[in-house]
Amino acid sequence: MHDSTDGPWDWADLRGTVMFCVTIARGITPEDVLSRYGADVGTARLLTSSQAGELGGRLLPTESLLTAGALNGWSFCSEEYGIMGSTPGPLAALSRGTEALSLLRGADGMNVFAHWRDGRCTEQFEPGYPSTEPRAAHPWWDAVQERLDASGKESPGLAPVLEAVARRAGADLDSAALRRPRLTVRLDESARTPDPPMPVPSTRAPRPTGRRLGRLLPSAPPPEAVRTELAARGATHPYGTRVAWKPAPGLDGEAIRSTDAD
Repeated sequence: MHDSTDGPWDWADLRGTVMFCVTIARGITPEDVLSRYGADVGTARLLTSSQAGELGGRLLPTESLLTAGALNGWSFCSEEYGIMGSTPGPLAALSRGTEALSLLRGADGMNVFAHWRDGRCTEQFEPGYPSTEPRAAHPWWDAVQERLDASGKESPGLAPVLEAVARRAGADLDSAALRRPRLTVRLDESARTPDPPMPVPSTRAPRPTGRRLGRLLPSAPPPEAVRTELAARGATHPYGTRVAWKPAPGLDGEAIRSTDAD
């Protein structure tokens, strides 16, 4: 990852940077971070940025190069040309018992910020795009939007996002942090922490929304003329007495049956 910049967070917007992903987790060590990604910490080496860059040039297409360091009570992990840090598996693991942040600069031009706490995503959005503003309480959206507005730029990039992280969390992932040697390890996609299972929809029949009212009956007996007609046809009103089957005159011999039980 490039680390020659003018401002402390400008490395995130350098023209030579095609894509990257960084995660920051509170209260765990760099070794813990790599382990929660699914990496074998025993194979990690402390490398400078230039050394890590040389190793990154020899990666397989399914591998990411993870570099981890410490940040004032937090630890971070960065990937260049990798997206593992934006996937649910590592983020759920990184935030277990704590909280974690993720920032992805996508090669397709879409950037994604996410906040996870204790294995669950609490916020996820594309900085600067109001249509992605979370519906629930969103303190991180507010913090990021404040710095985007304060930049006074039409296209402020991702530097204001990193500034918001530094101001709100005290985790300052600036150029100086990236210049320090970091624990470095290769991780294949097949070995990373798997994504948690999706919730299984309930298969139970829905409960009725109200109590049963029983059989619907007329509110009052029918008029005398109707009772006479029903009796002539061999039927009864529910309030009357059951009448056995018998032909109903005037209906082509078709029988009418009472709805009452014996």
